[in-house]
Amino acid sequence: MEPMPMQYEQQPPPVYMEQPKNPIQGILANLNTRVLKEPRGFMKILQFVFGISAFATTTSFSTKFSFLMNCPDSKTVSVSGIVDYPFAVDSENQKVETCDKDEELYISGDFSSDAEFFVAVGVLAFLYIIGALVLYCYLSHMYENNPLVPLVDCAAHILFAILWLAGSSAWANSLTNLGYATSVNNIIAENPEFCKAEICVADKEPNYAKLVISVILGFLNVFLWASNLWFLYKETHYFKAKAQNQADATNPMGAA
Repeated sequence: MEPMPMQYEQQPPPVYMEQPKNPIQGILANLNTRVLKEPRGFMKILQFVFGISAFATTTSFSTKFSFLMNCPDSKTVSVSGIVDYPFAVDSENQKVETCDKDEELYISGDFSSDAEFFVAVGVLAFLYIIGALVLYCYLSHMYENNPLVPLVDCAAHILFAILWLAGSSAWANSLTNLGYATSVNNIIAENPEFCKAEICVADKEPNYAKLVISVILGFLNVFLWASNLWFLYKETHYFKAKAQNQADATNPMGAA
């Protein structure tokens, strides 16, 4: 009796076509996340977090102030105003309700240029960090094989360290002047047409604690960008050539 033929002898096994790879999977397969564990990559993550925090804290800021008006008819009116980004307080033309009619509240000072410069530095640094992370993680072969790329990265860090220092210093100075210009007693003194000292009394001062934090974050970014220079310099061909020459000098037999 002849054996029964097996199934694969009666018909060929099905041919399974290789499914096309998901483009996202292809991109993730080429990512080099090892660099994020190295100092230059880890520092980029810190720069990313603290850079966003610095300019976001400034652009989202808003605070209120108020004072009380003692009207002739024994009525007390609360007058309030807002201070927010970009802090061009002399051109905001805030309308406030006084004892008998609406008046335009005047506040001297324009602090928008330093605030916008500080924010611009943060945004540019944020964009550069995104590009650098793509270079580190996805185009790592360019960073390792092209000696010009590490040099450009190192020079960019010098530039951004200087920009953060300039922006933070200017913004710290403007914040001090902003606090003085928007103090309630100073606002009362600058609006004598409807608000004399014996009529208006300070009620609530603006709170700039959040902006003080933005200045601190700005100087912290100076430290982060400057301290990362050493790790980036070690990636340049100047440092590698110097290290190789020192190794050859200490081990002449090995060099021969």
